[in-house]
Amino acid sequence: MIAKDDNDEGSIECDGKDMFVVRSGVRLAKRKNNKWVSLIPGVTVIDIKEKGHRHEIEIIYSGTQH
Repeated sequence: MIAKDDNDEGSIECDGKDMFVVRSGVRLAKRKNNKWVSLIPGVTVIDIKEKGHRHEIEIIYSGTQH
């Protein structure tokens, strides 16, 4: 189970090869084919687009949004 720290909004990190969404030190999703692929069951990451460009991401934990 992942501790959901509301003070940690998460970040996008790159290891030199792949991009990941990381929150509280845990990799939640990996970027693949221009989409986020969840690495943790029950977690969904989606792009929020503004004027056709990715503006931010949204992390959803089994139906609750963060």
